[in-house]
Amino acid sequence: MAAFTVTTGTIGHINNSPFATTASGMANAPYTLAAWPPPLPAPAAAVTTKFLYAGIPATQKGGVITRLLGRQLVGTVTGGILMMPINGDHTLGTAQMFATGSDDFDPLAVTPSPGNFLYAIDLTTNHLAAFSIDSSKGTLTAIGPQGPPVGVAVGPDAFNVVVDPQGKFVFVANCDCVTHPQNLGSVQVFSINADGTLSSVGTFVPGGVVTAQPIALAISPDSKFLFIASLDNKVYVETVTNGSLVDQGNAALPAGSTPVSIAVSTDGNYVYTGNASSQTVSVFLNCLQATQPTGCPAPGNPPPPLAAPSINSSIETGGTVGVILSDPTNPTPSSTTTTAASGFLYVTDYDHGVIRSFSIISTNACVGVAQCIPGTLTLSGAVGNTGGVNPFGLAIAH
Repeated sequence: MAAFTVTTGTIGHINNSPFATTASGMANAPYTLAAWPPPLPAPAAAVTTKFLYAGIPATQKGGVITRLLGRQLVGTVTGGILMMPINGDHTLGTAQMFATGSDDFDPLAVTPSPGNFLYAIDLTTNHLAAFSIDSSKGTLTAIGPQGPPVGVAVGPDAFNVVVDPQGKFVFVANCDCVTHPQNLGSVQVFSINADGTLSSVGTFVPGGVVTAQPIALAISPDSKFLFIASLDNKVYVETVTNGSLVDQGNAALPAGSTPVSIAVSTDGNYVYTGNASSQTVSVFLNCLQATQPTGCPAPGNPPPPLAAPSINSSIETGGTVGVILSDPTNPTPSSTTTTAASGFLYVTDYDHGVIRSFSIISTNACVGVAQCIPGTLTLSGAVGNTGGVNPFGLAIAH
């Protein structure tokens, strides 16, 4: 597992990483990561305040990459959830494994600060397992019958799970893109109870289209909109009201894109998809914002939920895109700032074992500059080499 410092969009490699996970029964790099950002305590030497979790697919079962893109994992790996403390110098402490055995955990999600609960999908049993997190040790404890091996039933090929920024709901993308030829994809919604258990809110078909294949989810910072990347090369947009979803339309991606990940900028203005087959990142303007970003239709026209910028709506990445992540630690610039970037987007290159950093062009950066579209991306900083191969998961602890 490789570790990096992240400073103003630049990825810096940390000495002695990547950190071996073979001592914990791991022979492969993690594929899906989730980070827990609890409040920082009073400064103290060598105190761990953050923990990194990785969903580990069992070799025999595989994960998103194996099942969807036909790539094979190497070595012999027993699935489970890997926890590594994040030290004060950003190195990673001794790894511990949880829920090991036949579990085929891959997608993970953690509730926002103070990060009390973790939810993990077992792709073998099609169940969502719930865990409580020890705030001082980072250890995981199954939450009653909703922990493994029973868990909460989800649909087939549940390749993504997210928690809304307010920590009230869990959303699961059931792709059903491998198990059944009917492709009866759906999004399941659960409410989070005080003890971390889940209660079903409902199951929704994106856009009411039975051919939708939800593969990845992202929620706007204000928790009002859910953006769904689908393998029919569309992005569906839903409003979220008390966990219920109402369709707001969709935006089309170029044929052959195969979007496997999706992210929203920290200001909510821009939506990005990571397209595995075309090896690109697509950019959309979120025209449902109260203050629409530059490039949306003029007031008075019925706005589409998402609009592609007039130029630079597709950015080449140089390799198969795994996961894309909008930097949650970057503050949204005010209207008076002159910074060139309104955030950063990190992209895993599955083929070359690197993480690429892109800056998001701000409105202010485009003042007086021809052919400049806010929300589009420019490569920034050095490329971070993971020290391994096939990175798929990505998370930033803060």
